[in-house]
Amino acid sequence: MKGTESIEMDIFKAIATSIEGEVSGSVYFEGDRPTDSMLEDVCIACSSVNAKQIQEGTAKVNIYVRDIDNGSGRLVKNKGRLLELEPLAGLIVSLLNDADTDYAWSLSPAPHTIRQEATQEHFLNINLFFKLINF
Repeated sequence: MKGTESIEMDIFKAIATSIEGEVSGSVYFEGDRPTDSMLEDVCIACSSVNAKQIQEGTAKVNIYVRDIDNGSGRLVKNKGRLLELEPLAGLIVSLLNDADTDYAWSLSPAPHTIRQEATQEHFLNINLFFKLINF
């Protein structure tokens, strides 16, 4: 049986090298991202997991993108960049399923964008569902 910390580490090991080449920043565990980062960083967190022989749970991979000036002095989400990053959801699922583990990964639900007003950025929220066989 695995706990959330082990699952987060498994996600990190499976995606970090490939994802870092797609964004301007680095890959972090949730809560470890520098608060003053101006880069496109990726944050990983395991949201929930049961303790059964076949564990099921959810995890998330968030990709942060700075807001941009829309020409009027007002900051808005960088829709163009978020659209470019959205296909990474499929890559992440493929990387996780191709890793040498006993997990089965899928998207649940589709990726969506969430506003981070305090830091003037949005993040692409990629929610993952997994099953892990423990026998």
